Amino acid sequence: MDFPENSRTPSAEDDAAIRNVIGLAALLGDEGDPEEYRRVYAPDATWHLGQTTQSGADEIVAAAAARRAEGISGPGTGTRHLVVTLQVDVAGDSARAVSYYVFLTGTAITTVGTYRDDLTRTGQSWQIHRREIVAG
Repeated sequence: MDFPENSRTPSAEDDAAIRNVIGLAALLGDEGDPEEYRRVYAPDATWHLGQTTQSGADEIVAAAAARRAEGISGPGTGTRHLVVTLQVDVAGDSARAVSYYVFLTGTAITTVGTYRDDLTRTGQSWQIHRREIVAG
């Protein structure tokens, strides 16, 4: 992942806020209401996994609700997202983060991969503007 030349190590406050929003995305995937994703994803966010792209918070929320309805993730499914954010860089009101994830079903590892997130500062908080998920 290429980081802009003007990127810098974030302040402790920005680093914590960015790591928290990435963690919140995982927590909401496991326990929250899909509508709460609007706290995590910018209104014009994109979410990419393989050939699947969701554009805008409305599509991202609808897809999360569909996964719940299908029993793929969420309360009662016995699934968990474990996320370790490895790198955060900030350039003004934009940031990039790389995280590894493990998706568990019960005690079995279902998939592992990498989140590559572009984030934007919205007021006093950060939101994911673009998430690319690379499985494997």
